Amino acid sequence: MKARIIELPDWLRQAWPPLKHIIRTDEGGFSSVGLVKLADKGVLFPMLEQFARSYPAVKRPPVASQWSMNYLSVLFPALLAGTLGRNREIPVWEAGIALLHDEARPAALRMDGGFWALPAQPVDDYWQQVVSRHLEPLFATLSQWGGVSPKVLWGNVIAVWDGAFDRLSGGMDPDMHFAAYQWIDHTIVLDGRLRLRDQQRMVVSPAPDICAQIPLRKHCCLHYMLHAPVIDQPEVLCEACPRLHRQPPGSQENYLRSIRLGHG
Repeated sequence: MKARIIELPDWLRQAWPPLKHIIRTDEGGFSSVGLVKLADKGVLFPMLEQFARSYPAVKRPPVASQWSMNYLSVLFPALLAGTLGRNREIPVWEAGIALLHDEARPAALRMDGGFWALPAQPVDDYWQQVVSRHLEPLFATLSQWGGVSPKVLWGNVIAVWDGAFDRLSGGMDPDMHFAAYQWIDHTIVLDGRLRLRDQQRMVVSPAPDICAQIPLRKHCCLHYMLHAPVIDQPEVLCEACPRLHRQPPGSQENYLRSIRLGHG
């Protein structure tokens, strides 16, 4: 069956070019699994075992965290395309939506139909349902397989969310951007014990000539553990990593320049 084109505003496609690949109406040669089944151990565990083969000799916690980052980097662009670009929703807890993947690596969402109309409720209520009806059961299964703290996984949610809105800042109306960015600010998970927004904050940059502020995560995503240490080379860290922010200011500045500009 020929894929149908899902129309999105030009400003959204230009702000986030990968969107044209992330939302599909065909399988495009990928494997697929319905999102309503994704949190099932019998479905997710074999996928994670397959995904882990890309990281031989690496323990499970960073592998589980990385899979969640890959998944969220597909899920959130697709969902934001609906809410921001079409005033529509993708109810990921319903049938008719599938994750497309390449050997368990998340690649895109496939929708059997178009976007659903948003119900007559605040948009932040929709995002609360995404968290409570989809991500909470998914993360419970992911944490069980990987032995990774749920706090790490929820920190990944905020990291991907903030990264998404950083990408969108140049193409959106500032007032719209500000309002949408706060949609999950008051979301609380883990039986009321964890507020999502508290998992990452902005701090003064060690290289203000490059950027005035950079994010700081509360819990490391463990990505550095996927990379074997190299003699005389720094750890592979992201600019939001608590491990980086604990280093001397000069080391932070040099590393930030290396990842932002490609040199020390």
